[in-house]
Amino acid sequence: MTDSPLCISFLWHMHQPYYKDPFTGLYRLPWVRLHGTKDYLDMAEILLDFPEIRQTFNVTPSLLEQIVDYTENRAEDRYLQLSVKKASELDIEDRTFILENFFLANWEHMIKPFPRYFELLMKRGAHLIRSELKRMAQYFSVPDFLDLQVLFNLCWIDPMFRKKDPFLNTLVQKGRDYSEEDKLLLLEKQTYVLNEIIPRYRKMVTAGQIELSVSPFFHPILPLLCDTNAAKIASPDIRLPQHRFSHPEDAQRQIRMGIEYFEKVFGYRPAGMWPSEGSVSAEVMRLVCREGIRWIGT
Repeated sequence: MTDSPLCISFLWHMHQPYYKDPFTGLYRLPWVRLHGTKDYLDMAEILLDFPEIRQTFNVTPSLLEQIVDYTENRAEDRYLQLSVKKASELDIEDRTFILENFFLANWEHMIKPFPRYFELLMKRGAHLIRSELKRMAQYFSVPDFLDLQVLFNLCWIDPMFRKKDPFLNTLVQKGRDYSEEDKLLLLEKQTYVLNEIIPRYRKMVTAGQIELSVSPFFHPILPLLCDTNAAKIASPDIRLPQHRFSHPEDAQRQIRMGIEYFEKVFGYRPAGMWPSEGSVSAEVMRLVCREGIRWIGT
């Protein structure tokens, strides 16, 4: 036993895969937007109450690029489009989509705290039967759908922000019977929170309270990108594809693209990197060092 304190480093990994459909320009899933309002800003802001604590945040370039797209280019996803649309103008396809997808939140911690939201979930049924959605939609009124539009987006805003912001707190207290104006103001608050994420991280880096690290751009498994046979080092009996894949130049490019995009957003080159899923190999280490990275986490 020793009386010496442990030096512990926490690295928070912030990542979303790339959801944008290159053909339609629409985001297939809303997770950058929703986790942006629920997780990415509050993780940094909590530290403001603990100025002596230092943290490391790994932000992947694929996440950063999508945040920038939402904030600077007004990117949209299907969930956002159906949140903006007036509840009275929703057609049957819109309504079935909402009934299927607007309960995508942790039921215990995000839906149950809103009695009206849980009431609507029970009205739809906890066990989703897709073939029944069109029939079930007729039992939901326009006010039901409007409340569902609001509560889905409201529950994905961090509780800390809901308490601090007078308007958001009013929506929580109101609980039901929301107006179209309530909904549009709520969506404006979403945009405000998303806009605060990158500037907040910049400020905290400047203040010296956090360090930011990066990952390869599209979050590839670098050792397998270099050579699929690398899997046999850890698992000699593993079955691999018949045709060997070996493109270390692609791995190098993913590393370089990630660092360059990070520098574009934050104005400096990161010292550290979290290789996707913490996966490393001797060849990957050489590639990472070649790009000037001084530490990795695994």
